Formats: sequence, structure tokens, C-alpha cells
Amino acid sequence: MDSRPSGAGRTKTGIIWALSLVATAAIVFFAATRLPDGTAGRDGSPSMRRQLLLSDMRLNLARAAELEKCAVLSERDEESANFSEESKSASATVERDLGKLRKLIGEQGSAKERELLGKFERSWKQLKQIDAPLLLVAPQNTNIKALELSGTIGAELLQKFHDDLAKAAQKTTPVSKRIEMEKLAAQAENAVQGIAILQMQHIHTLSAPEKAAIEAPMNAAVKHAESRLKSMEAVSGRKSNGLLGNAATVLGEILQLNEEIVRLSKIDSNAGSAEVSLGTRRMADTECDRLLRELQSESFRN
Repeated sequence: MDSRPSGAGRTKTGIIWALSLVATAAIVFFAATRLPDGTAGRDGSPSMRRQLLLSDMRLNLARAAELEKCAVLSERDEESANFSEESKSASATVERDLGKLRKLIGEQGSAKERELLGKFERSWKQLKQIDAPLLLVAPQNTNIKALELSGTIGAELLQKFHDDLAKAAQKTTPVSKRIEMEKLAAQAENAVQGIAILQMQHIHTLSAPEKAAIEAPMNAAVKHAESRLKSMEAVSGRKSNGLLGNAATVLGEILQLNEEIVRLSKIDSNAGSAEVSLGTRRMADTECDRLLRELQSESFRN
């Protein structure tokens, strides 16, 4: 039984994740826009303007992270693409506010603020470099599409291959040849089923070298299936009323489908994106927020 969460389940997970981040961002916003003593700063003061900008930047930074993860978790292409665009929009707002903050600090900020701003800009640049390919690939849902191809069309072709081989063996005479045909048919089926199993491993494996290593036994299984099919033709002496010819055609379709599944798996938009989202992107996002918090604290003192 397939233990993977359903599309609705994964989307629900994304929504829950998003809501938790929104709540966190809201807390950050309200906490950050107050001075240490709990009172608001003077209206229009340079310090207050910097504080408001920094609060907005932290809020939109959190929103960008929230929406990026929704884009990665969503199984529907359109939904994932929408989340991706919204994440880009939130990041663009951070970029806009960064320009305003840069001007304010350049005019009236302390040396420490300028130092922290420089560090933030470097971290922000790294985060944008991570986001660009991540948000481009995430909506493709290639792992999910590969799994669907294997579980639907792939399963149907496997069944047809089995039926053609079984009928071809049954039509073979005498009994001694029929037994040999059944043995060869079982070997051919085992090889093709092995390809299907290796497809699952290929899709769920994150490392490119590991994926490449899986392709070697996959190719060997293809050759074994082709060899067993040719042996059945030799034993039969004919193509059993076209059934072995049909099986050869189906095998060709299985191999074409396998090439597409492997291609999608190599793009690895779901598993690969999730790994990046929870790994390097999360660390870069945390560092950006830390520097914004330090800037807020420094701005309070000036």
C-alpha cells in the first residue's frame, strides 16, 4: 500500500505550515514595532521610520518563506505556481524596503547600523540566489508526475505484458515447449517488474550519483527482458498468433515510459526542492532575520 500522503493531505500540511509562519510573523511585527519600554517612538523620527521599515521587512521575509514552502509542498501545478509568484512578490517588497532602509541608514545611521546592513545585504543576496531556481522548479512537480506515470500507465503496461506472455505460452505446443515458454515468460516479467521497483527507488533518491547508480541495474533489467522475449520467439518457432509481437511492442512502450520517468526523476523538483527548502534556504532565511533583529536593536539605541 502506498503510504505517501494524498494531494489533499500534503496541501493541508502546507496550509498548516503556512498558518504557523503567519502567526509567527504577526508576533514579530507587533513586537518589533514597539520600543523596549512598550511605548511607540516619536512620529516621523528617523529611528521610528527605520523601525517600521525593519518590521515590514521581517514580516515579508517570513511571508516569503511561508509561501515558498507552500509552493514546494503543493502537488497541483497551478497552486504551486501561484504560491511561488506570491513568494516572489513578498521578496520584492523586502527588496523595495531595503532600498529605503539603505537610504535612511546612509543619511542618519550609525557605523554599526551600516555594518549590519552590509551583512544583511550579503545574506539577502545569497537567499535570493537560492530562491530563484527553487521557485522556478517547485511548480513542476516532477517527482509526483513520475510516480503517477509509474503507478498508472506503467501498471497498465505491466498487466498487458503479462497477459500477452501468458496467452503466448498457453498456445504453445507440445507441453515441453509450453513449460519452457512459461519459464521464460516468468523471467521476462520479473525483469520488467524489477524496472518498476527501481523506478520507485530512483524517484525517492535525492543524490544524483545514487540515481545514476540505480540506472545501471535498470538497464540490465531491460536487456534481460528483451533477451527472454527473443528466447520465447525461438522456442515458439512463431509469434504465437502475434501475441509475442504484441508483447514486444508493449515492452517498447514500457521502456519509453521508463525513460520519461527517469527524466522527470532527475529534475527532482519535489524531493530536491523540499531538501533545499528545509536545509540551505531555511538557514539563509534565519540569518537574514537575525541580522534584521540586530538592526532593530541597534536602531533603538540611536
